[in-house]
Amino acid sequence: MALPQTIALKAFAKINLSLDITGRLENGYHLLNTVMQSVSLCDTVTITAGGPDSGIALSCSVPDLCSPEQNTACKAADLFFRRCGIAPAVSIHIEKQIPSQAGLAGGSADAAAVLHGLNNLFQTGLTPEQLCQIGVQIGADVPFCVLGGTMRAAGIGELLSPLPPLPPCHIVICKPAVSVSTQKAYETVDRAAVLQRPDTEALCRALEQQNLDAVAQNMKNVFQEAMAIDQTQSIAAQMTQEGALGACMSGSGSALFGIFKTEQQALVCARRLHQQFDAVFVCRPTTCGTEQYIS
Repeated sequence: MALPQTIALKAFAKINLSLDITGRLENGYHLLNTVMQSVSLCDTVTITAGGPDSGIALSCSVPDLCSPEQNTACKAADLFFRRCGIAPAVSIHIEKQIPSQAGLAGGSADAAAVLHGLNNLFQTGLTPEQLCQIGVQIGADVPFCVLGGTMRAAGIGELLSPLPPLPPCHIVICKPAVSVSTQKAYETVDRAAVLQRPDTEALCRALEQQNLDAVAQNMKNVFQEAMAIDQTQSIAAQMTQEGALGACMSGSGSALFGIFKTEQQALVCARRLHQQFDAVFVCRPTTCGTEQYIS
């Protein structure tokens, strides 16, 4: 049976329902205690194997993200082929929808989709755990994006424990114009005196009880207080005013998300936020980090 030549995958974004920093390693990496959730906002990653040219060719709907030295999808492909001892001959196209420098793990999601896609195309049979071992060499969020769903993460983000799923809800994501460098965000938190830390245990209990209101009430992110990004508070307040059970910043920012019980509330909120911001999305929780398009 011939190997499939092309595969297209949805690379789902993530949000942090809770994010705390518990320490720092000598190599500069930070230790985390966080609860992450995959959401249906996604990039589309299309991989074509074979062709006349060898190597890894990359194209992207956002040309600035096409640098092979910096693009996480290229890094994922290179590490995959080295791990499997295969000479690379693929082209990768990324259609971006997840905003960059927003705390939504867009680059990590693309890398995870590449690992899944290559594993499928070349029928190498790597387990999800083995894909995660490759992924953590690319970035701390990649193992989560390989697995997806609802997870508690420790270490630098690679120590993952499954949690009960986020109850059915609708999520509005809004990214203001400002973008945030992850490195600079961590440097800011290192200098800041964080006064309020997340109660991650309470959030996990709320998930176990499938209590959406309690989940929303316990959402907190140490970056939100430390970064004090302009418009953060006003976006969160507007989401709450429009019926969000809670609103929180994701990752190191600058995107915020609000949790809504009904789709109608979420759509009304998104429409009003769109009057001020370009990057506004309505999505839902997902149970996986990537999903193959079925034609």
